[in-house]
This record gives sequence, C-alpha cells and structure tokens, in this order.
Amino acid sequence: MLEQVALTLRERISTRMGDFSEVFRFERMRSGNAAVYLLREQFEKFAGSPQKLDVCESIAHCFYQLEQYEDAANWYETAGRLILSEPNTPPALKAIAALGEYERALECYRHEDDDGKFTECSTLIGELRRASASA
Repeated sequence: MLEQVALTLRERISTRMGDFSEVFRFERMRSGNAAVYLLREQFEKFAGSPQKLDVCESIAHCFYQLEQYEDAANWYETAGRLILSEPNTPPALKAIAALGEYERALECYRHEDDDGKFTECSTLIGELRRASASA
C-alpha cells in the first residue's frame, strides 16, 4: 500500500508542477530525505526555467523543514540564479523576483551562523534592492 501511494505521488510530480507539501509530508514519514531525492530527480528532468524554479523552491523548502539550513540556502540561491538568468525579462523585474529567494537564503544562513555566506548574501540583496528600485 505504501509503495502504491509513493508511485501515485511520483506520477503527480511528473505530470504537474505546484505545491509539493503533500509529497514532502508523505516522504518525511518514510525518510526525511526521500522527498528531496524525488524532487532532485525532477529538477534534473526539467529544461525550462519555470518548472525548474518550482522544483528548486520545493527542494529548498524541504531542506528548510528538515532544518538543514545550509542546503536550503544553497537551493534558494539556485532559485535566485535561475530567475536572474531569464533572458526575456527586464533586469529590474528579475531583481524584484530574485530578491525573495535571496532573502530566504539569508534567513537560512542566519540559522547556520555562517558569517561569510551571510555577508555575501547580504551584499547581493543590497545590489538587488538597488536594481529593483529602477522598476
């Protein structure tokens, strides 16, 4: 029965993107990192940025829920880089959209007491705020 539910959840991930909280809740019952593994598989499959961004944010959220803050921060920063790499979006709008991802990464670094990463991320947030002011 448990394996059937897991298969159903994998199919749902493959066919639609969106809120992965139900996948995370189920997989956490089995193994804390199983949801992250499933989502990483999906991240590698998607070439398009919107889908990759959804999965990337979900991976970051899973790590955050598992209190693995350094991994969560890395994935939030990856989401920010995906946003900033969008070729057809004006720079100021990219900055506004990426700002939230980097602010979440900063929060994770605060949990980890990683002063170097915290400072680096804070500096980038300042640059994004200046860039978004022109929107």
